[in-house]
Amino acid sequence: MLKQFNLELLAFRDPQESEKEGWIDIETQEEINAISESITNNGKVWVEDGKIRCSGKAPSEFHAFNLETKLFEISSERMATLLAERKAKMLIEVTTKTDDFKTQYLVGYSQAEIDSFYRQEREARGELPLMLLTEIFEGRDDLESIEQLKKKVIDKADLFAIIMGKLFAIKQNFETRIEAAQSLETLNQIKQEIDQWQKL
Repeated sequence: MLKQFNLELLAFRDPQESEKEGWIDIETQEEINAISESITNNGKVWVEDGKIRCSGKAPSEFHAFNLETKLFEISSERMATLLAERKAKMLIEVTTKTDDFKTQYLVGYSQAEIDSFYRQEREARGELPLMLLTEIFEGRDDLESIEQLKKKVIDKADLFAIIMGKLFAIKQNFETRIEAAQSLETLNQIKQEIDQWQKL
């Protein structure tokens, strides 16, 4: 014998004469390979007539081995679980990619500046007293008037709003399609589009 295999533990060991309960003798490397392939690829291993039998590799991740019929069958339960897992992973990927694109648009700005954008815009649009913009204007020598600064702030805010709106629309479109997908093939098509999605 080459090895011993324990069905309960799904483990091999070197042959031993003591403590043999639960351990079945394996004679060839081919048997070891077949058992290993079954265990690691969604197959099954069982004992029949005192010998280890195995199913081999599952045809796909959606197949489960039926020990009664000794055949692989599509498992709707496994398919539903795998689809849900794949969808969750893809939704995280879309969110991460959206955040990465947003970060690219904000390269060059400090976090303090980013945090002040909303206040700057409200001041520029006359919704709040000119406090932050006054300080910025007085500290710069490249602007002729505070009105020029207000225009720059509004232009930047409008452009950013358009870019973010388009970005969020793409993100939400992907999310809707991912959540509605009923097959792995559909998710694979969407995944290709996500991988090809470039910054606006």
